[in-house]
Amino acid sequence: MAKLLWLSMFSLAVAFSQAGCGQNFETPTDRASDVNNGESTDGLTDYSNPVLDPQFSKLPDGRDLSSLSVSGTKLSLTRGTGTAFTSSVRADYEALKRATQTDPNHKVQWTLMDLSSHRVLDRSLSAHKKLFGASSSKIYVGAALLDKQKGTLSASQLQLMANMLVVSSNEAWTELQSQIGGGDSNEGREYIHQFTQRMGYKNTRGFQGYWGSIHGNELIPDESVEMLYDLYRGAFAGAEIEWKLMHTCRTGASRGLKYIPSNVYVGGKTGTYDGSTENPETGASYNVAVRNHLLVFYVGGRQYGLAILANTGTDQSAALMAGGLIREYGGLQ
Repeated sequence: MAKLLWLSMFSLAVAFSQAGCGQNFETPTDRASDVNNGESTDGLTDYSNPVLDPQFSKLPDGRDLSSLSVSGTKLSLTRGTGTAFTSSVRADYEALKRATQTDPNHKVQWTLMDLSSHRVLDRSLSAHKKLFGASSSKIYVGAALLDKQKGTLSASQLQLMANMLVVSSNEAWTELQSQIGGGDSNEGREYIHQFTQRMGYKNTRGFQGYWGSIHGNELIPDESVEMLYDLYRGAFAGAEIEWKLMHTCRTGASRGLKYIPSNVYVGGKTGTYDGSTENPETGASYNVAVRNHLLVFYVGGRQYGLAILANTGTDQSAALMAGGLIREYGGLQ
């Protein structure tokens, strides 16, 4: 009965909040939760994260992610790596954060959002700029497919989605983009672009490759956390499937996961690319060494989303930002 009550109220909350999709506003449903007993302060159980939902791995249609295998290994929930956040590491984080908030052309740009209240807590100076997304863009392909199919996936599509999000399979990425277009990759790109525009991510190019003269795979930290928020609140059909699959991602152990404690569940999607691409800001060719990480985590009774887009050639930049911000705003030591 409690679960039915929560689902009913959640549906009403989603219907209300959809009117403001893509806008930065605070919702009236901002509530603290007690991690120890799994109950929020208003008596409703929170089913949006593994901490409070013992059935988190189950999808709405009854399928269980723990029964799905990727690269020969059953899916399991991802946690932080737990590397010590020493005083010297903290100093490195503080120096990096300061640099990203003073240099408009810094190679690390990021945005941190409290998803529980839809409130941006902190960001870099140029978190509104377009940057190369690499495989982090795969979350938009998955979302567009779910949206088009009204939240349903065949067994083969669920497997492809898992391959794409868990181990970042490029083959699954191109296949699903083609399926969105009914077998035509260009039509798939068009639908993905229409989806991102409809959701309010006006400068995001979530598709792979070129759609006509428009270069794809361009993300913005500010808009990326809006996407994480929309996944969290179930803003489109099937969002829950992608949200849960992201919590089984196996990449990023030396990036965002590195300094997050091993008792904290983390979902997300990395992006890696070394080579030449089109500069999202100028259109000219340039070389990049992308080490992106989009993350979601639940600490201190709050759900957070963090978008880190880094063109640094090192995993440590994302590791420092995630490890520092989760402590600064999540209250961890």
